[in-house]
Amino acid sequence: MRKGVTTLLCLLLVSVMLSGCVERWTEMDEEQEPGTHNVYRATDSDATTTEGTNDTLFSIRWNEANDDLYWGYVVMKLEVGDTVYDCTITDGGDCFISQDGDDDTIWQTNEFLTIMENDLNIVDGSGILVNLYISYRGTQIAGSDSVYVQ
Repeated sequence: MRKGVTTLLCLLLVSVMLSGCVERWTEMDEEQEPGTHNVYRATDSDATTTEGTNDTLFSIRWNEANDDLYWGYVVMKLEVGDTVYDCTITDGGDCFISQDGDDDTIWQTNEFLTIMENDLNIVDGSGILVNLYISYRGTQIAGSDSVYVQ
């Protein structure tokens, strides 16, 4: 009988110790969950595009935003016809992302973005459908998949 009680106590002790490990694994998975539940919408800007190379194209606002997004994990691409353009918050991309928030390292839940050409003629003034691909940590963000830019 004593052997059974000892075995039971050992099993209880091991299960209590492992429960902390399982709880930590669960917390780590929740913290590192890819993507976001935010939802955005893109709308044409009031500015008219030209054959120039620095036109304002459109703006992006949150419809729903629970998470600030770290720019290091955001990828934004525009597709016009067969050409894909990379947009960045720095000066190195095909298109430039201007933000109105107060922290340049994150896309804040309360800010809007303005997307502009960056020394490249993406939309020539005739009006065209621009497809959007915006992801966070490798997962597509819900929202407008295109915007008609004039």
